[in-house]
Amino acid sequence: MSEFKTALICSGREVVTDALVPELEALGATCLVAARRTEWPERSPGVAFIDLADSEHPVRAVRLTFGHPTELVAIVDNESVDGLIPALAAGCGDYLFYPINYDELRLKWRKHLEGEGGTRARRPGGLSGSVQLEFPSSVRFVREVVAEVVEACERLAFSGSRATLNLRVAVGEALSNAILYGNREDPEKLVRVVAALRPGCAEVTVTDEGRGFDPLRVLDPTRPENRERSHGRGLFLLRSLADDVRFNERGNSVTLTLHE
Repeated sequence: MSEFKTALICSGREVVTDALVPELEALGATCLVAARRTEWPERSPGVAFIDLADSEHPVRAVRLTFGHPTELVAIVDNESVDGLIPALAAGCGDYLFYPINYDELRLKWRKHLEGEGGTRARRPGGLSGSVQLEFPSSVRFVREVVAEVVEACERLAFSGSRATLNLRVAVGEALSNAILYGNREDPEKLVRVVAALRPGCAEVTVTDEGRGFDPLRVLDPTRPENRERSHGRGLFLLRSLADDVRFNERGNSVTLTLHE
């Protein structure tokens, strides 16, 4: 059995552990730090944060050691971002960018604590070949909605490919952005998802009820002068995963297009 509120931080980089430990402890987590594999605990933690820039902690080895009760979260920086999709394929269920954005960390921890929650998103109905969902701005819906979109994609568009994994990550990122930055976690505001699916192509639109933003004003996180900033990585990741990313004029709706 895993110790549900225990967070294992698998990293030998002090800047990473120093950023994570006090924030996680403030959220009620019991933190363990492992700079090397020999320091992994005997009991399975609730969550293991795995620094992809540190080769001492391979994701698959963490998964095999602690089993599926432990939730795996990849820690990704600009240098290790190419390892994100392989890490997710190897067993990570989520990811966190470094430098740490503490609003995002809080969201990831709450997602862990709240889990599925026994909730069901509402389905307004739609045409054959499409999925339409709407739900209040709560992280407890994210896993369910992502799973439903991916399952429909595997039936109607493509399956068993890297594109399916890219879709799962991109939709999850878009939903988290809509909840955290669009609706500011206001449970009275809804997030709406429409997925248009056809053989070889998935087009997913995520819309929130927030004020929107101008994506052209988001700084490029890969530029040297922006590497220590904690914003812009989500949009960068969406553009890395999807074949096309389009926003509406208001900036509160994003459409992701992925091809097999």
